[in-house]
Amino acid sequence: MAKRKRYGYKFVRTKSGHSRSNKKNRKIIKLFLCLLLLLVFVFLACFGVKRLLDISDKFDKLIVKNIEVVGTNNITKAEIKELLPFKIGDNLLKINLSEAENEIKNLKSELKNIVISRRWQKVKVKLYERTPEAFIVHDGVVLGIDFDDSPFPLRGFMSAMKVPKITYNSRDERKHLLDFIERFKTVCGGFLDNIAEMKFSNTGDIVFIMNSGAIVSWGEEKSEHLSSKFRKFQKVYVDAMAKYEQLEYIDMTFYDSGRAIVKPLTN
Repeated sequence: MAKRKRYGYKFVRTKSGHSRSNKKNRKIIKLFLCLLLLLVFVFLACFGVKRLLDISDKFDKLIVKNIEVVGTNNITKAEIKELLPFKIGDNLLKINLSEAENEIKNLKSELKNIVISRRWQKVKVKLYERTPEAFIVHDGVVLGIDFDDSPFPLRGFMSAMKVPKITYNSRDERKHLLDFIERFKTVCGGFLDNIAEMKFSNTGDIVFIMNSGAIVSWGEEKSEHLSSKFRKFQKVYVDAMAKYEQLEYIDMTFYDSGRAIVKPLTN
């Protein structure tokens, strides 16, 4: 009996003309999309340039029609406007605000800060003036000084303020006295109005000279127990002022040992 032949089948994939046609069509579509995107980009770029030119033309019409100065107490609005590096009629967007702020702060030490901002056809100048926390004497002239350790000329009502004068031999001493006044002010409140002068003694202790002429040796400028020490001092001072016509001095340097020395003024 004759053997039957066995046949094997093999699948062969061939590239049909239809597949090649799809690939070609996809390339054409991609090319078309790229051209379309390029045209859109060119259109937007041209449109954007035109808009910028239009906006620029409108910006040229944005001029300063008003300058508003607020926050003046002792400095006049007229002198601030005189110092501004721009004026009515200038282009609102071309003025350099930061440069103007720095220039005026350098010229006016009475200013703690100045903020200049643009508004619609207007510039607003906001001033923050310094307030004296003490007086100092520099080259024979009385100046104000605040806790930034920045001296400035006295303006308006400032010379009549009840703040102590500080006497010092160095910039470091001045800074220490200001730091002490800042801390002392938080515990003594309005009592600071009774102190005419503060300084360091030869031994490095802080000394008050009261408006009454009495001398107070406070001691070291330590922050610890400042509140309790002031309460003790205030009681001693009030009692002594009620008991004696005039005081020569009060010594608080022995506070840590629980003592205060009071000496009345004798004729």
